[in-house]
Amino acid sequence: MFGLTREALFGTPPVVGQNTGRLPTEHDAIDMVSWITATNTSDDAIEHFLRGASELAEAHTRLPAGELLPDVIGLYRQVQAQLRTGRQRFRQTRDPFRAEADLLAHACLLLGDLRHDRAAVAYGATAALCAQEVGASQAVALSAQAKTARWRRRYAESSELAARGYRCNPATPIRIVLACQEANAAGLLGDFRRAREALHRAEEAANSPLAPDSGSSAWSCPTPRRALYALSAAIQSGDPDGALKAASLADAGWAAGDPWVAGTWAQVRVGAGIAHVMKDALDGAAEQIAPMLTLAPELRMATVTGYLETMDVRLRQRRFRNSALALRLREQIQEFNAAALPTQPAEDNP
Repeated sequence: MFGLTREALFGTPPVVGQNTGRLPTEHDAIDMVSWITATNTSDDAIEHFLRGASELAEAHTRLPAGELLPDVIGLYRQVQAQLRTGRQRFRQTRDPFRAEADLLAHACLLLGDLRHDRAAVAYGATAALCAQEVGASQAVALSAQAKTARWRRRYAESSELAARGYRCNPATPIRIVLACQEANAAGLLGDFRRAREALHRAEEAANSPLAPDSGSSAWSCPTPRRALYALSAAIQSGDPDGALKAASLADAGWAAGDPWVAGTWAQVRVGAGIAHVMKDALDGAAEQIAPMLTLAPELRMATVTGYLETMDVRLRQRRFRNSALALRLREQIQEFNAAALPTQPAEDNP
């Protein structure tokens, strides 16, 4: 599929006047035009692929991962089938590859949310290859790969992937996400200076002129999502007050009209709860997580349940051993995570 030659895509072109014993005629030129313009697709079909990939990315924050993934894979397979037939004009090949790269990167995100890490790795790498093949930006693919590496606890790899994406990306909202991802991975490595610097770049990008953005795409980074990354970095550096300040910033963003996203909201609530646990304020922790305990099972993605597991580890500390509230919070966490929508085994990935 990748690295195809012109002949593999379009067939052998007509040979004009070579070893034929005759002079070329106008018919040779006409044959060349016919070969160049031969295609099995249309500009409308290509626009359908690009628009479909964009619409599915917009749906990322509204639909559960398990519900959205089949649609992403379905459209990806349509694009792949079109490309594999090898009858597009050159200008009609680049955009389908771009659409395919975006769909593969989106699938990587969704597979990670569903804890299918091995498949996520494969889809992320293929997304980057598709973008590279046609000279398109790899930023979206690198962002998806950075997320997968972080969830696999490969923090150095995650931070470098995000940094690469930030450097190669034009002025689009994914630039903010990439800087935030670098900060998060750096914080998990204990490199808090790099984390602060990356968060500063994220703020600079957010305050600079960017391409128009709905704020609700898989690749968007409105104020609440940016605040979530700052919250995470504050927790990693042992700054519970900074974490609570970031949670307040997220709440202010939603109050000001930023799109409300269930997963981001749930993580902010748990992150604020962790900050209260760090301050030995278990009442505050209980107050923060109470609203999100009724989140629908299909919305309890790996990022949410993983954050709660982190909170559970802190509640197991010696100083909470005799706390009835700590025990109750741990029970709530176990019940919440146990009720999360089960996923298929990794070997059954699409």
